[in-house]
Amino acid sequence: MKYLRWVSLLWFSAAVFSQTPSASVVGRITDPTGAVIPGVSVKVTNLDTNISQQGVSNEVGEYTVPYLNPGRYTLEASSAGFRTYKRDEFTLAVDQALRIDIPLEVGSATESITVSAAPPLLNTETATRGEVTTQDEIQEIPLDGRSFSDLALLTGGVIPKGDGGDGSYAVNGGRADNAGFLLDGMNNTQRRNTGAMINPPIEGVLEFKMLTSGFSAEYGRYAGGMLTVVTKSGTNRLRGSLYEFLRNDVFDATGYFEGTKSKLRRNQFGATVSGPVYLPKLYKGRNRTFFMFTWDSLRLTDGKSVRGVVPEPEMLRGDFSRVVDAYGRPIRITDTLSRTPFPDNQIPSSRLDPVAQKMGKYYPAPNFSAGVYNFISQGNATQRFNNFGIKGDHNLTSRDRLTLSAFWRPNRSWDPVVTSRSPIPIFGSAKNTLDVLSYIRYLRSITPTMFLEASANFSRKTNREVWPYSADKDWAAETGFLGGTTNPVAAGPPYIQVTSYIPLGPANDIPKIWSYNNYQYAAT
Repeated sequence: MKYLRWVSLLWFSAAVFSQTPSASVVGRITDPTGAVIPGVSVKVTNLDTNISQQGVSNEVGEYTVPYLNPGRYTLEASSAGFRTYKRDEFTLAVDQALRIDIPLEVGSATESITVSAAPPLLNTETATRGEVTTQDEIQEIPLDGRSFSDLALLTGGVIPKGDGGDGSYAVNGGRADNAGFLLDGMNNTQRRNTGAMINPPIEGVLEFKMLTSGFSAEYGRYAGGMLTVVTKSGTNRLRGSLYEFLRNDVFDATGYFEGTKSKLRRNQFGATVSGPVYLPKLYKGRNRTFFMFTWDSLRLTDGKSVRGVVPEPEMLRGDFSRVVDAYGRPIRITDTLSRTPFPDNQIPSSRLDPVAQKMGKYYPAPNFSAGVYNFISQGNATQRFNNFGIKGDHNLTSRDRLTLSAFWRPNRSWDPVVTSRSPIPIFGSAKNTLDVLSYIRYLRSITPTMFLEASANFSRKTNREVWPYSADKDWAAETGFLGGTTNPVAAGPPYIQVTSYIPLGPANDIPKIWSYNNYQYAAT
């Protein structure tokens, strides 16, 4: 009997403190003398779905009602010989353990006492430090790009990653690649640089919490923080939203460093709808089956401009007769073989390397004049993505709950003026990505103090960043640069950097083609 009691305690603890992004209500039940009362029935009811979960106080008067979705609740406690205790509406946040101690008064169970005072906000149950960003904050705070995860930077001790670094956030001085991500309790961290596998549409996010220190062992994969996100679920009310955010260069002035006004067309739009499942004449899911669908799309054309220096056309023919230094003084070109200046500062065509001559043809002619710059490259970068999410919750019985969800986000982009690489549009890069996360979760209440949770999760992130013209022709024959790769994905002119001039060739860090899969199976 003692052995079974310890097994039950361990099982119960595992259930309460699993990675499920839920909340719980805990407390102690006492009589007017302060003595604890065992066997008291505690019912917590979600006001949006009208679904209740039961708990019961143990031999020391303690009770716990775990696995509660963030939202609005009421509480009721009853026992023979005592008045029924009722707590008015209170709100639970993600990863919150709310303590509500219940003092019962002697009387008939048909009598009741209703308490409307707000429960304390101080977390007294765990040592976890972090900050919850609520649905109102997500919706009301302006966000450039509509990425809710930017709000995590409002948490104390959280700063952006360094330029060029991996990860997303540096927490309390730790490395940015030591932070993890959870989506509805499922692993959402991609292994390549510990970024998120997928960011769901902002309208589909209920709230999230940035854990910064003191979190429980189940979050202990990383030395930094953990961003745990909870998506919305359907309720008994049908709700929806429709939006579009617009930016257009019609409302902009020409930039100070631009030759002509850059083009800007940014349209971000989407919709979210949630509620009970209803199939006319077939099924009414009120109080039992709920759905949520969310969608966010972006159509972006963003003009870019980069200044640089290109050789004058005669210089590519070996004629340096007009070349001067920064002070306007002629620069003499010396023959390295004879160690004498070339006549008229002109290099004979017989001394020019044929590969260099062919590569030189990729230099555009000067088209700009401002200080030392004689060239400006302008092009329109484009990005298109569609971000979708769907979630279903079904209460099989009063003790069994099933959740299925899937999120996916295909993305395409084209950058003709690559930053810190060759700004010539022919050497631009194309990037296609796909983010996917799906899961299924089953929760059963075996007894008021014993629960079973089982889940399976699959997520995938793919990346294909290439120079789109690699397979168009035989680049080795065109440039005379032999011995390079013949792989049609990676072929192309070599990347060449001439001091003081813009680079030539496709970016030297592409192609980048990779994919990562995450599989997660858990039962507690």
